[in-house]
Order: sequence, then C-alpha cells, then structure tokens
Amino acid sequence: MENVDIVVSGAGPAGCIFALTIDEKFSVTILEKKSKSELGPDWIDGFDRKLIEDYDIMKYVEKLADSFGQRFYSPDGSASIAAPLSERIEIDRKILAQNLISALNEKPNITFIEHATVKTALITDNSVVGVQYEKDNQEHSINSKLVVDATGHPAVLRKNLAEVFGFKKEIEKIDTFLTFRKYIKRPTSLQTKEHKIFFGKDHGISWINSEMDDLVDLFAGVPNFSGHKNPKERVQELETQLKEECSSQIDLKPVRANYPGIIPTRRCLDSFCVNGFLLIGDSACQVEPLSGSGIASGMLAANLAAKLVNNILQSGQKLTRANLWQYNHEWIQKIGAQHASIDIFRLFLLSRTERDFNFLIRNRIITENDFKKSLKGEKVKLGLFELLRRLWRGWTRLGLLIALRTAINDANKIKTAYLNYPKTYDKELFEQWQQKKEKIFKKYYNLAKKFNK
Repeated sequence: MENVDIVVSGAGPAGCIFALTIDEKFSVTILEKKSKSELGPDWIDGFDRKLIEDYDIMKYVEKLADSFGQRFYSPDGSASIAAPLSERIEIDRKILAQNLISALNEKPNITFIEHATVKTALITDNSVVGVQYEKDNQEHSINSKLVVDATGHPAVLRKNLAEVFGFKKEIEKIDTFLTFRKYIKRPTSLQTKEHKIFFGKDHGISWINSEMDDLVDLFAGVPNFSGHKNPKERVQELETQLKEECSSQIDLKPVRANYPGIIPTRRCLDSFCVNGFLLIGDSACQVEPLSGSGIASGMLAANLAAKLVNNILQSGQKLTRANLWQYNHEWIQKIGAQHASIDIFRLFLLSRTERDFNFLIRNRIITENDFKKSLKGEKVKLGLFELLRRLWRGWTRLGLLIALRTAINDANKIKTAYLNYPKTYDKELFEQWQQKKEKIFKKYYNLAKKFNK
C-alpha cells in the first residue's frame, strides 16, 4: 500500500490551491475523476479580489475584465438598486484550471492521478488514515497523515464519514440552487454594459451580464423545492428580454457552457475537520449564500488550511481535530460569520412572495446601502429617524416591514454568534455554540419550508 503525507480528493480550485500551498518537503497525491484537460467549468466568474489578494493566490488568477458592480432588479423589473463593487474582477474558469495544473506540474512533491474515483476513507482508531479509490476498474488504497475532501457539492468523503464523525451527510434541498447557464455572442446592437440581476424572481437569482466585450452571460438559479421552475426556462425568458433590448435579430446559439448544475447556497458547515481529515470549498459549503458563488472563498479556505497543516507537520505534531481547529476559527472569523449573516436574509427572502420583493425594492425599503452592507456581511443598523422614514414609505405593509426589521436584527445576532466561535476545540463549548445559533436559524427554516410546501 502506498504511503504519502497528504491525499487531496478533487482538483478544483480549492484542491489545487491547497496542494500548491503545502511545503515541498511533504508528499501530496491528488485524486481526480476527470482528466487534466477536462478541469474547470466552461464559465466566466466574478469575485471580489480583496478576498484573496493578500494570500499568494492571485498569481494563478488571470483577470479578463473589471466588473463595476451589479444592479439588482425587482422580480417584475420595475425598480432597481445599484450595488457597486469596485474590486470585483471577472475570470475564465478554464484558464484558471490550466494555470493551476501548470503550477502543479512544476511541483516535485505532488503526484496527480487522473480518472481516479474515490470510494471511501480508511479509518483507524477514530482517525482518517487514507482512502480507497478506483482507477481502470482496479481498487487502490493510499495511507496518509491527512485526507482532504475537495470534491465540491458531491462531498464524497464527507458523506462517507458522516455517521462516524457527525458531519452533515446531505445538504437540505432548501439550501441548494438548481442552475442553468449559457453564454452567447454579444449582439452588435446591444449598447449597454451592465450586470443586471433579477433578485427574487422564482425565489432565486437570475442575470443578464453584458459587461464583457464579446459575450453575454445568461444565468438562472432557483431553490430546489418541489414544483420549482426549470432554470433553463428562466434563461429562455432572459433571452426574450435581451431580444427586446436589441434593435435587430440576435444569435442565441450558445458559445460556452449551456448546461445545468446544482450548487450549495447556505452558510458553511459548523466544523471542517476531524482527526486526519479536512473539508475545503463547496464540500464544506464555503460559499456566498445568496448566489452560491464559492470560487474565491474556497481558494481562501484552502490557503488557510494548508498553511496550518504545514506548521503542524513541521512541528512533528499529529493532524488531530484539536490541532486543525484553528482552520475552523480562522476561516469563520475572516468570512464565515459574514456568510452566516447573509444566510439569514436568504432564508427570510425564501418565505416572502414576489409581490413582497417588488414592494421592498420599488419603495426603497431595501436601499443601496443595505445591499452593499449585506453583501459584505456588515451589520445593517436602522436608527430611529431612518426607521421612521422607511415606515412612512412602507406604511401600507407594516407586517412586512416588521418582519424585515426582525430579520436584520437576527442577521446581526448571528454574525456576533459566529464571531464568538470557539477558538479551540472543546466538545461541550462547541455544542453550546451550535445550540445557540441554531435557535435563530430554526425559526427561518420553518418559515421558508412552510411557505414553500
């Protein structure tokens, strides 16, 4: 049986960044079910560069364009709110994948095994000690000091270990988006360059992004409820809208993507580690809850985790849950608390009608400043005079305003709770922390599920 220091399952951005950040004195084997040439979705994604620019990650990122922020539209399109994000950039995921693979190829300590399907984790004495995988119809095993699940939403190893170590096995459908995305050639008659997001349409998010010089990005994500709208149908509606904006015939033939997907859209899991094992990226739900975007936050998590693993291995200590716990705390302090706050708004909005969305945006009950703060996970505070102004603008829907104010207060409480995440592993303290924050989340899950029966 082969022995290595670290096994990484999955060669997405998070898995690759983790392997590249590990010191070259430690051996790393990456197991990937695809070939190297197949890696990277055929997408162009945007993210806030500030999130990763200080973490030795940007050298792998090739910027396509700056993104000057989005404009959020009500479901009926009658009103909108600007949400400028000056540090947002667009990247080609295919190019990112190839940049990462090129960097991996130069690392003598990294072995990359293509077409390898990870089956199960190996466990000894309450610790993960390796994996079993299949390649060319043959079973193989690797022993290691650490196993990393970077398999994305499928979370193969997390599910495999759920019963033994208490990880969440299945992500609730309410916490996922069904998506469809396609790119078309930019019509010559299209005059605007705008990232137009329809917020709350079909209880999800959809957009027409025409900021690029040569392409238009059409995307729809809808919550995975029974009776949900097919996101492809929503993209077809966006195509119709785009036709109306252009003064001539346009070519709707897809030039990139044109396929469905499923992504997590919730706050991160409560813990990412046990003895000999780590979760990073989508397998840990390290995504922005409103959109499910996890490219930057997953790479950040990988960088933080790998640096900690380097320190532990260099000191000669074991990779126990107690020693790995700092990764939990550091990631939640940097971005997890922000995402948890946003997740309260996501769940609140899942319990409202499109009429409610239209009212909140059209009457400026939700403002540009609210959007900017909530997207950054900052606390939204309404002073007495500001509250009175909004009450005046929305006096016909006082029940909705009261519910919104309660959600704002609860989002602030949740952020505070996550900022008080235990610094070190203590089973009793950790369970107390879980119980405290779950009381708030349970209320919003109940409302959302009741509304979407």
